Amino acid sequence: MTPPAGPLADDSVVVVGSGPTGAIAAAQLVARGVKVTMLDAGPAAPRGIILRVGGNTLYRYKDEKLLEADRHEHAPGRPTEWKSSRTLGGLSNYWTAAVPRFAPQDFTEAAAIDERYEWPLRYDDLVPFYEVAEKALTVTMGEPFPNIPTNTARYRCTPPADWADLARRAAASGNYLGPLPMAKGTPWMAALRGTEFGSYHCIIRPLLSTKLFTLVSGAQVTRLNWNSSTARVESVDFVDRATGERRTLHGRAVVLAAGAVDTTTILLRSVSADFPDGLGNSRHVVGRYLHDHPKEWWPVATAQPLSALAHPMYLSRTAFDPERPFYATSMTFGLASHRINTYLRRKTGSFGVQVFGTMLPTPEVGVSLPDDATRNDAECRPRIDLTYEQAAIDNMMAARVRLREVFGELGVTLTLDGPFPPLLPGASIHFGGTVRMHRSPEFGAVDASNRLYDAPNVVVCDSSCFTTGPEKNPTLTAMAIAARAGDLLADSLQ
Repeated sequence: MTPPAGPLADDSVVVVGSGPTGAIAAAQLVARGVKVTMLDAGPAAPRGIILRVGGNTLYRYKDEKLLEADRHEHAPGRPTEWKSSRTLGGLSNYWTAAVPRFAPQDFTEAAAIDERYEWPLRYDDLVPFYEVAEKALTVTMGEPFPNIPTNTARYRCTPPADWADLARRAAASGNYLGPLPMAKGTPWMAALRGTEFGSYHCIIRPLLSTKLFTLVSGAQVTRLNWNSSTARVESVDFVDRATGERRTLHGRAVVLAAGAVDTTTILLRSVSADFPDGLGNSRHVVGRYLHDHPKEWWPVATAQPLSALAHPMYLSRTAFDPERPFYATSMTFGLASHRINTYLRRKTGSFGVQVFGTMLPTPEVGVSLPDDATRNDAECRPRIDLTYEQAAIDNMMAARVRLREVFGELGVTLTLDGPFPPLLPGASIHFGGTVRMHRSPEFGAVDASNRLYDAPNVVVCDSSCFTTGPEKNPTLTAMAIAARAGDLLADSLQ
């Protein structure tokens, strides 16, 4: 819906952002009987079509025109990419649906390097909320394999016989290959959206039928308003993008889930006498510790044809090694040829491999506002400053060697011809860490419940709260954290 006329005074929880984290946090709150008003800059969801037949995605159309890549500045000589989508459902309208869980060690492993990298929660804290998220996502996966925990899957898939044989033989040398957990929806599907799962279509639209939920679309949030006498955030300012009118919405609490860069920008714009450098930023942590997945995509040729893959195969990271913590890569094998090959069960020698690595976040890089920024300007352009340390680059180079070695031991000759362009920060669209969680407010802006240390009625539950970013796709874990944060917030409001 569009913003209603007249003043906005509300006793609801204000959720900012309709992407996967905002959607599932709102759903948890509504399920607990809490009134929610969601503000989102998107006026509508983009157009799309998806057709799945017998477990194969036969046709897909995504309207790419609403993807934006020019909303930020970067440090001189340090180019970065930031794609965003101010649409209902955000980037879930474009994502690739990969949903591996983080492993238990992912929350503790990097603490061996520095205490700054230890998460304030553990895998067991998230297990019930992983299950909540996976139910909403409709997950398909194969048999579980090491280095990623098993999902709660609605559907199971079996790899082609030749890939299953490769997986069995690879496991003997400690390399684990199997179907990537994915939010692929039902095997038979015809839907007017570009992805199998979209947070607006799959979570938010069903909420619109309840009296506890209101969606205000086209609402670009500019700042949160702090009341020093009550020591709480009392309202949210936003701009109606259709009319340019500035509005204010009062609420009991605020859930920020606008994505790592936009959430950070909102907090940095929320200045007051108590917080001259931005809400929650009394210790100058907000905006720092930005991280991202170094990403490469390689066309790979196999000397021996293998079955075309209807469901991607995933080569998980090497075993967790206390002597060399944190740096790891994962690789996803998919098609580099037409989808019809999978439907007809053809073999091919042409595949695409997507690689995600890791980086150690530091306080020297991050998201900031220009010195001359107008704090209430809805189009204020954040500056993104991020580069990869040499260890992160070396880690990605090692992945190429590992891939050849693993498949060479299996008798499959791979050719990686490149090109291999320089790693571009932001290319994976997996920014995180700029409003990070930590046990100590010295190293984190939010606590283990995702509450801002400086403003406890503000919850930050998108990927900006990540302490570190392991090599796995982040969406499922971000949704689990958001579901947990919504549940804990509901506890405090009862």
